Amino acid sequence: MTSSGYGNLLLVEKSNGIARFTLNRQEKRNALNSALQAEIRAALADTWDCRVITVTGAEGPAFCAGIDLSEGRERRESGDGERRRSYANAADSWGATCNLFTTHPAVVIASVNGFAIAGGLSIVCAADLAIASERAEFGMTEMGFGSFPALVAPLTAKVVLPKHLAQLVFTVQRINAEKAESWGIVNKVVPHAQLREATEEWAQRIASLDPVAIDWAKKALRMLPQMNWDMAIHYGGLIGSQFRAAGASGGDSLQRFLSGQPGLGQGARGAPAS
Repeated sequence: MTSSGYGNLLLVEKSNGIARFTLNRQEKRNALNSALQAEIRAALADTWDCRVITVTGAEGPAFCAGIDLSEGRERRESGDGERRRSYANAADSWGATCNLFTTHPAVVIASVNGFAIAGGLSIVCAADLAIASERAEFGMTEMGFGSFPALVAPLTAKVVLPKHLAQLVFTVQRINAEKAESWGIVNKVVPHAQLREATEEWAQRIASLDPVAIDWAKKALRMLPQMNWDMAIHYGGLIGSQFRAAGASGGDSLQRFLSGQPGLGQGARGAPAS
């Protein structure tokens, strides 16, 4: 196992095709200042060889409290805010960072160990999968500051019904982990003491799959909701062709299955999981 500290705001461990990210600003409830965001981008660029990325917060009450608002205030008070140019297509914006989660070839699993607010919720919604501790809570605080949740609302709209989104935006109240599961924000809820084990179980299972298949399947799942039925069927066929052209091991897996050696998800190994 290799361990790296990208400036110690983001801790990264890599082993056996899995990268484990830990947001490490406990004193700030793991809030996302510009330095932590930069470390996330650097770590994502450094883990293209991985099949799975898990994201959690350092031990404490928070998974992530969102964007660090105090940083912007300090910049304005110092006068730097008046000189700082805001680029329309900045590569270092939080929106661009979230997009990197969705386009990264690895399957991203949010391991939500505490409250995920605003920018923290955007990580959960940008992730491919999410497992939550029973202690986790989810919410948007922007309207309480007289501002629209410009990034997290569009991301959350991808996973919840319109009235659920309206409840999060307008009531400015958190929902608990059980409700987040019923709304589709997370896949499942586990006792807090079992969160690490449950996350690792999924990570190990997914990391055993063919990396080419993982890459193309993730892209397909991102693209298919934007298509009508006919386009989706056609695109699915094209993806299958890409699997074969890129050398995915599907043919080998099929031969093993036909010879009586079922693989992951096949035969008894395909029994329902919790």
